[in-house]
Amino acid sequence: MKKGIILIFSFLILVFFGFYIYKNNYFIPESQESIYQRRIKIFETTIKEFENSKSGRIDLTSTINLRWRIKDFKASENDIEYCENESQNVKYICEINNEDWYGSETKTELPKNELKSLAIFIDGKYIKLDVSQMFNPNFSGELNKSQFQIKKFKHYYLLFGFFSDGAGTYTAHWKIQNEKAERIKISNNDEDFQWQNFK
Repeated sequence: MKKGIILIFSFLILVFFGFYIYKNNYFIPESQESIYQRRIKIFETTIKEFENSKSGRIDLTSTINLRWRIKDFKASENDIEYCENESQNVKYICEINNEDWYGSETKTELPKNELKSLAIFIDGKYIKLDVSQMFNPNFSGELNKSQFQIKKFKHYYLLFGFFSDGAGTYTAHWKIQNEKAERIKISNNDEDFQWQNFK
């Protein structure tokens, strides 16, 4: 009995000292200077993210709107892969950040800008939309209402978008359901622009 009590007591002492050592080595409280520097870094990152960008709001209906942000494209901030068309002896940009991209007909020049964010306010909540691979979304560098159409179905909405800066036209379609959004298409094929004929 005594042996058991001694073993339990010894075990508890070991656990206590183990926790004490771990706490002192891994849970060192942050100094005020460290907190200040971390906040400055977060602020600078945020400022950098919004540099050379435009943003706005588009009212699609009285209860549905879009919030968008377009940022100037910087090659230094992106991973750009070039390919060569040997038959035409032309070098072109085949991938940006390891993905195919939209917004240029020939893809021989870098994009001017990119759609960085797009969110739809619907049923009282903002929902982020997938805007990866979307470059040169408008000639003016600003989105407008004429580029979009929203259709309501029984259990979901479909948002259609048309993007072009004069060439390299493409369309994107999003399905919004149960407070979630999925981009179901991004394409430059003519048949995928049929939504523009909807009434």
